[in-house]
Amino acid sequence: MNKIEAIYERSEYVLEPHLVIKVDGISIDEILHKEYPDRLFLGLVPTLLDWIEDPEERKIVWDRIENESKSIVPILMCPDDCDLWCTVINVEVEKSNDIVRWNKLGVDQCNSDNMPFSIGSNVEWLNRIGAFEFNSIEYAEVIGKFKEEIRKDEIKILIQSWMNRIDTSETINRKIIAFNFGIFKSEEAYTVYLIGSSKYDINDDDWSCNVEFEPKEKYLSLGKHSSNRSWQEIASIVKSGVEEFIRSRLSPLTFLHTAEYLTVGFDEGELVKIEKST
Repeated sequence: MNKIEAIYERSEYVLEPHLVIKVDGISIDEILHKEYPDRLFLGLVPTLLDWIEDPEERKIVWDRIENESKSIVPILMCPDDCDLWCTVINVEVEKSNDIVRWNKLGVDQCNSDNMPFSIGSNVEWLNRIGAFEFNSIEYAEVIGKFKEEIRKDEIKILIQSWMNRIDTSETINRKIIAFNFGIFKSEEAYTVYLIGSSKYDINDDDWSCNVEFEPKEKYLSLGKHSSNRSWQEIASIVKSGVEEFIRSRLSPLTFLHTAEYLTVGFDEGELVKIEKST
């Protein structure tokens, strides 16, 4: 029986670590590349990542991966397009008792007729790649890890949309050099709030009590599902959400780009510096 797992690491063309599916310790794209080095398979990424924008395509992927009968599942895609129209690797999945079997892998050859619903109807099967068998519990853990990543991304999108709204609706005095993303938890959900100050002290977090800027939309609820997470996990998600926003918005620059200091932390807790490197 083969071992399947989802691991955070960089891929050939994506520098940020993301979930990669590995079989017996080797990512699927590397398995394909080893047998077909001239086919440009290296660097393909899982379709289960929250990178497909088209809701119909996302639904097709998830409906098929969770289907209990034999199905053709789009499992890898091009990281540039992140859709089912460019290079797509399909896998024939069969589930029985405690085993999930990948019978064969192949390159999708569908034309544009009835796409994306016709995905998997015409496949060039890669005969040099054998079948794989997985323990159903390990397989479910991999799928669950991707679902969890999507839920984290949903929180980050909430935060990033909020920052966009603040940036476009507020005029912030240039003397405000430091911003803190505070966090607190109510019975229903975690909430993030933003304040700004003209003071900053690396050795004394009380600088954040000197509130000289508060946006009209000061507070953001992270939703009822956030309440199931630990405070450490929420702080990490908020921090990475802000950092990803800064890296993705190179032009025009926002108030976060021009700020000298950015921090995140829970009320009554220690503030953590947010990295601004791009």
